[in-house]
Amino acid sequence: MMLRRLSISNFRGIKSCDWSIDQRLVAMVGPGDSAKTTLLDAIGLVLSPNYSPQFTDADFFNLDMSEPLTIEAVVTELPDSLVKESQLGKERSGLKSDGTLVHDPLDDAEECLVIRLTVTRELEPTWEVVRPGSDETRGITASQRRQLGFFRLGERPDFHLRWARGSALSGLTEGSDGASSVILDAQREARRAVFDAEPNPLHAAAGAAQSSATKLGISPFTKLRPGLEPGSAASAHALMLHDGEVPLSSFGLGTRRLTSLSVQDQAMAGGSIIGIDELEHGLEPHRLAHVLRYLKKRAGDQHLQVILTTHSPITVETLEVQHLAVIRTDGGTTSCRAVPDHLENAQGAFRSAPSALLGRRVIVGEGATEVGFLRGLILHWDEQRLAAELSLVSAIGTVIVNGSGGTQPTQRARNFQSLGYPSLLLMDNDDRAVDDEVSSAVADGVVAERWSYGRALEDEVVQSLTIEGLQALVDLATELRGEESIRASVGAKLGDAQLTGTDFAQWQTEAGVDESGLRDAVAAAAKGTKSKGNAWFKREDAGESLAAVVMKDSANLDGTALMDIIGRIQEFAYYEAPVPDAAAEQRTAETAETADA
Repeated sequence: MMLRRLSISNFRGIKSCDWSIDQRLVAMVGPGDSAKTTLLDAIGLVLSPNYSPQFTDADFFNLDMSEPLTIEAVVTELPDSLVKESQLGKERSGLKSDGTLVHDPLDDAEECLVIRLTVTRELEPTWEVVRPGSDETRGITASQRRQLGFFRLGERPDFHLRWARGSALSGLTEGSDGASSVILDAQREARRAVFDAEPNPLHAAAGAAQSSATKLGISPFTKLRPGLEPGSAASAHALMLHDGEVPLSSFGLGTRRLTSLSVQDQAMAGGSIIGIDELEHGLEPHRLAHVLRYLKKRAGDQHLQVILTTHSPITVETLEVQHLAVIRTDGGTTSCRAVPDHLENAQGAFRSAPSALLGRRVIVGEGATEVGFLRGLILHWDEQRLAAELSLVSAIGTVIVNGSGGTQPTQRARNFQSLGYPSLLLMDNDDRAVDDEVSSAVADGVVAERWSYGRALEDEVVQSLTIEGLQALVDLATELRGEESIRASVGAKLGDAQLTGTDFAQWQTEAGVDESGLRDAVAAAAKGTKSKGNAWFKREDAGESLAAVVMKDSANLDGTALMDIIGRIQEFAYYEAPVPDAAAEQRTAETAETADA
């Protein structure tokens, strides 16, 4: 079987959704609360073999029961037993290659069943097979739905490690004497062992109870003694898998979950549809990667379909882009997007920044300096917002991505934008070769922020800072790269001027240049030469420290292009929440002063 389409109306956090599926392995990615688990629950309910799952008012979107809750699934590759005329053979529809549903499975349309679950305000579920272009419906029984082969793997891991009613182990034991006879024999032997035990304190207590009971007028017992109650251990839950003499219930969550999944896997019939919620839960990265590769092989070799949810970057790194479905919900409308084939180097982009697919919006920094600078800004703003009791960037879901230079930053920003992630691109403005790429990204909806014409980040910062701020920048560079290296690099930009110390004003006197000339030299030295790798801030940690220098001087930089761009980045990063007011800024400053004191 294969799920090809899922349509949902008025179910939990989903007002409407229409999802077309063409892959056998699908990993749902996206920010938290985007309805990934709700989609998996919807699949389970419409294909559920349970006779009557329980529904409540909370299962309706916004608890609005004025409209029914409906979930509709289109399933292909149907089992022969289900398409007999005595079963549902006359209810088959057709699914064309372009996704269009037709009334009959014609030559150019694959046969399918369209199954609809409807729940009204009375909370009574109804399962029906429907056909396009017809108002006639036919009920589908729990037994028939069971033949569709949907399994929710990984749920209640300990349950499937026991021989309990409905567990996978019980399913594997069908056709033999099963767990009941084993449990009964063991329980009878245990009762006999207790009866035959040598006298012990239990017997003394039983004798005391018999004597006391006689005094209260109870007819004398023949022989009161300790023993196991018949049937007290006869429940199948008492029989579970052991490793040697150690029950699997005492093992770690990851081991229990994987073992449970393997048992359920063995109990499944061929052609099943498997749902797994948060596969990574309890698993180390290497075990998660192995399980993903195993499921991919199973899906390809044995005609299974695996649909899973994930919040793990490891899943994004391990799977190919065609296996990813980006889930986003806006105002109750849920979109499920496959990665388009036309995206350039999408595999590389997503594997280099897998966490971005798990966020809500993306800021792409051109390289390591920009990424560090952005992180430094976020740290500063988050401290302000924490003091003002406002949402932090982690709650809002803005993720920073390293563009890795060249034309890759624009390409990555466009890729994320095309999948519904609002994207901002921060790039230098000193390379005319990338102008067309930036313009194309803007045309695709990307917000592009570039420094003043002809300037890189280092240029913009050095030309904008006050003298005090510029001295702090030189001090930072000295700390990072050493005094001699910094003096030499600045002196080289001043015609090999012989400089001493690290005082900016002293350098100006020694070099015999005006402030503007010295700023130009410092900016050029800070950028360094790419072939020599001697730039001052070409590391993410250095970029963070540079941002701290800028923000400490920011009160004196109003009206500069530097602060205008930083302000727009802040608005983008915290798009859902208000910016802290002046009072919050003052509280943050007072807190810092108190800490310093």
